[in-house]
Amino acid sequence: MRIAIIGAGWVGSKLAEYLSQKDYHVIATTTTPEKIIALQKVATEVHLLDFERNPDFSVLASVDMAIFSMPISRNAWFEGFKKLETEFPKTLLFSSTGIYPKEKGVYTEKDTANLRSDILAAENLVRSKYPQTNILRFGGLMGGDRSLQKIYKNREPENPNKAANYIHYEDILAIVELFINSERKGETFNVVAPEHPTVAEILNSKSTGDETEKESQRIISSEHLIQDFNYQFIHPNPKNF
Repeated sequence: MRIAIIGAGWVGSKLAEYLSQKDYHVIATTTTPEKIIALQKVATEVHLLDFERNPDFSVLASVDMAIFSMPISRNAWFEGFKKLETEFPKTLLFSSTGIYPKEKGVYTEKDTANLRSDILAAENLVRSKYPQTNILRFGGLMGGDRSLQKIYKNREPENPNKAANYIHYEDILAIVELFINSERKGETFNVVAPEHPTVAEILNSKSTGDETEKESQRIISSEHLIQDFNYQFIHPNPKNF
C-alpha cells in the first residue's frame, strides 16, 4: 500500500518511520530541503512539495492514501492546495482541537458554534476537494522530546490550573493505523488523552488556584473515537507521558 504523508513534520516523520517498519510504501513530502536527509532514513521516498511554489503533484500519483499533515492554522499551503487534482481512494487530515472555543466546557465533535475560523476553513477546503476525508483533531502534541517539564524548565506556567488536552504521539501512530484499515469516510474525531490533569499536577508543582478555578475547565472529549473503535489509549494520562 502506497501512503503519502504530505507535510512530514514532527508527527509526520514519526509516522513515516512507524509505517515503513510495517512495510508500507511511504512517500513523505516536505517544504524544507534541510529535512530531506533525515526523512530519507524513515520513508521509502522523499520529495520537496511546496504548495506556494509551483508544486509538482506528479509525485503523488498512484497513491492509495493521502495523509494531509500540513500546519493546519497556516495559510501558506491554502491556495496551492486548491490546485491539487490528484485522486486518492483514502484521505486523512490532521487538524487541531484549537478549533474549539477557549471557554470552559466539554467539547465534542458535535460542537459547531464559534469554531476558530482559519482551522475551520482549512478543514472545509480539504473536505470540499476530498469529501471522503476523515479529520483527526489532535490535542497538544507530546511524548519523546516534547514534555511540559522541558517547556517549563526555566519558567513558571502561565495558568497552572489549566486542564491538559494532550495526546502522546504513540497513540497518534496507532490511531492512524486504525484509519488506514478502516472503511469509515467523511467523519471527524477528537484525538486527546482521556484523562485531563492540570498543568500543575503534571509538573508535580503546587497549584496556585482555588477549587472553583479548577472546576472551570475546557475539556476536549475523545469519547467518539473510544466508542466507535473500542480504542484503548496507550498513554491515557498526560502525567505519565
